[in-house]
Amino acid sequence: MRKLIQSPISRRSLIYRAAGLALTLWAGRSLAQPLPARMQLDISFEIVNPGGGRFKPPYVAAWIENASGLPVRTLAVWFNQSRKGWRYLDELRRFIRFGNPAPTVSGPTRLPGRYTLVWDGRDDKGNPLPQGSYFVCLETAREDGPYVLMREPITLATSTFNKVVYPGKDLKEVTLAYH
Repeated sequence: MRKLIQSPISRRSLIYRAAGLALTLWAGRSLAQPLPARMQLDISFEIVNPGGGRFKPPYVAAWIENASGLPVRTLAVWFNQSRKGWRYLDELRRFIRFGNPAPTVSGPTRLPGRYTLVWDGRDDKGNPLPQGSYFVCLETAREDGPYVLMREPITLATSTFNKVVYPGKDLKEVTLAYH
């Protein structure tokens, strides 16, 4: 015979808590200031060939996460779109963790050189995001090569900034410019 376990939370208490949570979320959302319309974040990085000689270009994923660590915008996914290339997409471990690949894949891998991605402050659905804390994530992986995950915290508001990060291996430097 099963014993019924009574919950320490009554229905009334549950309703009050749910209403309080909904009110808090609604009030917090309405008070959050959106990012200024003309502001953007430029993410510039350089892919290098650290060993010289033959070079297999890395798979690259770039995206923005909110303060909770959930992805809000995919900026780029560069990988080989051949049948064999999909097999190695799992090497982008953090990016794949959230069920990506993204609805839009920006193309094949890139050779060594300097690249710039631009984020307009919107999520994947085109909705403007509020001012606050975010993470810029840039992940690279090569077949039989190094793995790099750069997850840099940033705070976006009305003031501009420039920040340089040196993740190493396949990435020489990453410049974040909010203007």
